[in-house]
Amino acid sequence: MSRQFFEEALAWATADGAAVANTTTEAIVFPNITIPANFMADGRVLKLTAYGRWSNVVTAVPTVTWAIRWGGVAGTVLAQSPAIVTPAAATTNAIWQIEAVLQVRTNGATGTIFCMGTVTMFEDAAATFGTVGNYGVVQPMGSAGAATPAAVTVDLTADTALSLTADWSAANASNTLTGHIYTLEALN
Repeated sequence: MSRQFFEEALAWATADGAAVANTTTEAIVFPNITIPANFMADGRVLKLTAYGRWSNVVTAVPTVTWAIRWGGVAGTVLAQSPAIVTPAAATTNAIWQIEAVLQVRTNGATGTIFCMGTVTMFEDAAATFGTVGNYGVVQPMGSAGAATPAAVTVDLTADTALSLTADWSAANASNTLTGHIYTLEALN
């Protein structure tokens, strides 16, 4: 039986996000998206998709951790990647991609959202067709990182920022990532 819901784009980037570079402080990749109070009702599903580029330093092997947060950069973690180890060789302007689905399990001031997704970080900007090599890493995102995802309790009755963040383990001018494409869709 139809509930007469429809899919729609809620938010999208029209410019690159600010670079997350030369820092070990978690920072937003794109400007926060404000989710209106009570928009997240039981069963509501959002799909977040983002793409960009990243580079790392050749003299160290930094990690990068990605997160989707409810309430801004200091808010509640809905999903987080493990610390992704970058290659020992320098990578320059390789592509990254994140896809995640957020589903409301219960609504209200103590509502719950279940969020899972994947992060893909490619290593080689120009792979040679027909060769076999390590061209990147795919890591899961969940409320407990890569292990045992679960619903997260958050207040769904107030206007709240939804954030995509990244955090480098080492500060270096070569450790940088920038977001280029961002969409947030309501699937129902």
